Amino acid sequence: MLGGPARADVPAGYKGTPFDPAIAGGKGVIPATVKAGPYAIPGRLDLINYDLGGVGVAYDCTHHEVKGGDGYRTDQPTASLSLTAASKMDVFFGTGTALDGTRYPSATSEDFYVGALDAPDWFNYTVNVKTAGTYSLSSTWATGNGPPGGMGGMGEMGVQISVNGTKMVDWTATLPDYQTKANYHYWKPYPNFATLTLAAGLQVIKVQLTASHLNLDYLEFALVGGDGGAAGAAGGGDGGAGANGAAGTTGAAGSGSTGAAGTNGAAGTSGAAGTSGAAGAPTGAAGASSSTGTAGAANGAAGAPVGASGAAGASPKPAHGSSGCALSGARAPRGGWALALAVIAVALARSKRRRP
Repeated sequence: MLGGPARADVPAGYKGTPFDPAIAGGKGVIPATVKAGPYAIPGRLDLINYDLGGVGVAYDCTHHEVKGGDGYRTDQPTASLSLTAASKMDVFFGTGTALDGTRYPSATSEDFYVGALDAPDWFNYTVNVKTAGTYSLSSTWATGNGPPGGMGGMGEMGVQISVNGTKMVDWTATLPDYQTKANYHYWKPYPNFATLTLAAGLQVIKVQLTASHLNLDYLEFALVGGDGGAAGAAGGGDGGAGANGAAGTTGAAGSGSTGAAGTNGAAGTSGAAGTSGAAGAPTGAAGASSSTGTAGAANGAAGAPVGASGAAGASPKPAHGSSGCALSGARAPRGGWALALAVIAVALARSKRRRP
C-alpha cells in the first residue's frame, strides 16, 4: 500500500459517469444481471464495466480490436472486449489444486473482460465504498507475455491502482511457466495480492497497466477491517486489533481498519480463595494412665486410652493394654494381708492351749 486512506469524493472536474447498461449495453449480448454503477465496495468490480465518457476521460488503450466480447458495449470506440470460451481453452493455471486445467471461470459459465492490453493502458471506475476500512484485493490474470510463438516477453505482469488520483497499489509478478502458459488463456488466480485503505463514499478508482499483453477480468475487494470494529463475540479472548477504528469490544477481534487494538477480554476473575480446611486435631492424646494406650489417629480425634481402670470389686484378671499389662480388678490395700495372717496365728495358739 503506497498512500494513506483515499479521500471520498469524485475528483473535481471529472467528466466520466458510471457505466449503465440501459444507456450503453448491447442488447442481446450483455447479461441481464449487469447493473448500473456506481459499483459497491466491498464486492466484485468487473473491469469491462469501465466508466462512460470515452477515450481520455473514462479510459485509454492501445488496441480497439474486435474480440469475442464485441457488442457488450455500444459506446464506441471501445477497448478490446473479450469473452472466455471452451473453444479457446480458457483454463485455470497455477492454483496447485484440482482446478488446474479445468474451465475458467467454471464449466458452465463465461466471463466478459478487457483484453489485449498494453502499458500504459488505463480504465476508470466510479465506485461507492459502503464501509471505510482496509481492503484486500484479489483477481485472476492471464497474459500473452511469453517467448516467441506468443506475444514475446518474460512473463512480466504489472498493474497500478489509484484512488481519486492517489496511487495506492503498484503490483508486479512473473507468470509461472510463462514459456508454455503465456498465451492469454491460462488464468492464474492471485488472491490477496495487495491491500489498500478507502474512506466511505463515492470515488474513482483507476487501473493502469505497467506491463503489456494482459487480460483483465475483475477486482475483488474484501473488507479486512472497518471503522468501529464489529463487536467481539461473547466470552473471553483478547479482542483482536481493530484496524483504523475504535477499539474492538471485549472478546473476539473487532474488525476495524487499522485502528486501536481491541480491548483484552475481561480477565477471568480469580476463583475465591479456597478456605483452608479446618486444622486437624492434634495427634490423639496419650492413653490414660493404666497403660500407654493406642496413639490417637493423626490429625483426628484423640485416641481413647487403652485399659481404663476397671470397676472396683471386679476379679483381678489382667487385661492387655497396647503396651504392658494392667489389672482390671481393684487392688487390696497393703496392710490387709498382714492382718489376716495375725488373726490366723492367734487362732492356732488358742487351739494348742485347749488340747489335753
